Amino acid sequence: MGLDAKPVNLRCTGLILRDAHVLLCQRITDWVLPGGTQQDGESVGACVRREVREETGLAVTPTGVAFVLEATNSRYGQHLVEIVLHAETDDPDAEPHGVEDGLVPRFVRLEHVLSLELRPPIGGYLRGFHAGGAQRTAAYLGNVWRPAPAEARRSS
Repeated sequence: MGLDAKPVNLRCTGLILRDAHVLLCQRITDWVLPGGTQQDGESVGACVRREVREETGLAVTPTGVAFVLEATNSRYGQHLVEIVLHAETDDPDAEPHGVEDGLVPRFVRLEHVLSLELRPPIGGYLRGFHAGGAQRTAAYLGNVWRPAPAEARRSS
């Protein structure tokens, strides 16, 4: 890694579908999936649960990996990896409400996502995921790290 290289930023987001709608957060100039960065020691699934609740007020349970994307902007030295987990709302009738300043969460019709300023521009993938159904998710294994037998003996 060069001296002026920027670190890779990891973002964990939730893809929450309800009928023919997707949960998005409107910012001043664009729209995003609800999500954010992990806290120390936090799993991807826990990060999605926390961020969705912080940004939309909704409690969700991740069910699988919808997709993983990467966005780089060499002009600004940005490198983002985003893990998008499909998630279900714990209460299927709950409505999102604004919790964070500058974010307005709401369910948007999937037929409208291509006309939105969506960051990153994944509207077609959101529609494709909906059309393919949840059977297209990959398994989310969570934290599978276990100490090697030698490490376990040393720590006891």
